[in-house]
Amino acid sequence: KPLRDDDTLYIHDHQFPAANTALQAFKSLDESVNESHIAFLKDSLRVDIFGVYEGRDITGALHAPLRPRVPNLQLDSSYVFAVVLRTLTVGHKFTEGTADSNEVWVHAEVTDENGTLLGASGGLDPDTFAVNPTHFVNAYVVDREGNRIDRRNAEDIFTKLYDNQIGPGAASVVFFAFDTPAELQASSLRFSASLKFRKFDQLYMSLVFDDVNRRNELPITTIASDSIQFPIGTSNAALTVEYNAVPTWERWNDYGIGMLLKKNRVGLRYAEQAFAAVADLNRAEGHLNLARTMLDEGRLDEAATQLGFALNDGAYPWSVAWFSGLVDMQLGNFETAIEKFRLLRETNFQEARSRGYDFSRDYNLTNQLALAYFELAKLARSDQEKDDFLDQSASTYKDALDEDPENVTAHYGLMQVYERQQKYEQADWHAAQHSKYRIDDNAKDRAITAARKKDPDANNASEAVVIYELSA
Repeated sequence: KPLRDDDTLYIHDHQFPAANTALQAFKSLDESVNESHIAFLKDSLRVDIFGVYEGRDITGALHAPLRPRVPNLQLDSSYVFAVVLRTLTVGHKFTEGTADSNEVWVHAEVTDENGTLLGASGGLDPDTFAVNPTHFVNAYVVDREGNRIDRRNAEDIFTKLYDNQIGPGAASVVFFAFDTPAELQASSLRFSASLKFRKFDQLYMSLVFDDVNRRNELPITTIASDSIQFPIGTSNAALTVEYNAVPTWERWNDYGIGMLLKKNRVGLRYAEQAFAAVADLNRAEGHLNLARTMLDEGRLDEAATQLGFALNDGAYPWSVAWFSGLVDMQLGNFETAIEKFRLLRETNFQEARSRGYDFSRDYNLTNQLALAYFELAKLARSDQEKDDFLDQSASTYKDALDEDPENVTAHYGLMQVYERQQKYEQADWHAAQHSKYRIDDNAKDRAITAARKKDPDANNASEAVVIYELSA
């Protein structure tokens, strides 16, 4: 029971805007009850039809960013549309919370100039299930046997088959394939994409009411949408369209972030091309994100050069300090890395402080600083210097544990520090804590393998790059 400003107790409810659009239906209330929820959700993310690839995959020529220029599509040809989803007013992962039962998906479709549907993904069947193939913006979490967590059994969550949630200020790229019919009688096609939200999915609702045949009639909210009309053949009727909503550099940057975040590093080449376009438009974000991409590839000298450009062009100095520190760590420049990490822990940046930032509580940063001290201890010129660095490392790792007592990196680091200090009892204790909290990779792999076999659609959706068919 939280306190009000006047110190009186009250019971916190879950009816704040955007929290639960299902309450209106559950309580048989007037639809106006959801007006504040819908208003809050609307445009909290952006849907941007960013580009179109020629061919059946994303190795062909990319036409981007779409608008004001729009390419002509050809009959009897294949295309892949690239749709960027970007969080705007969300301060945490979207959707976070009950991600196991939130139903959030992309509805994409192609129609001719008369509105006739030619292909779609993410439509609804008569029983209001989302139709596969569908891109869901959720986390597909499973138990140790690979069974999906689908009935609010959070205590059984073990690992994720995939996680399509989008972080604050981050982006995701979703791909849709379409073959233009050879016999199509049309001068243009319209591709549309919208992000849909329903508080609970069909399966969860059937469990709540113990009725597998119960229709899911919960309200569906459109958070954001986008649409483009493409000319067919040699027509120039729609070659240029007005579009001033989002700066070109930002659209390239969002697409690049989405590709950078693809699993297994498969999107790094695309991300680099996108961030180079941002840099060419004289934006510091391009250089900073180029550095991130190059750091992921181990191109350390190039990353350092881009960070220098980013700082000169006005990038946030704390972001540059963080990535520069990571580059220094990999180059073995531990003392320089420590200087940067200490500045960050002290939040020694006036603008960052004015924004209310406090980097001292970032345990990832704290662990990096502790590791830098540990690495310096290995290079110490005297026993006293070694002991000093080990003490600083231990103290810093303990700071990380103050923030997160189950932090496996800090426990492992302290195990290493205490072993070098011959404090074997403490080393053994942290080794046990590390073993207790670390991910069991073998069990994780078994659970994921089982989940893949049980749900082919989810298995397909878990790939690093998924191209959804726009089928009739």
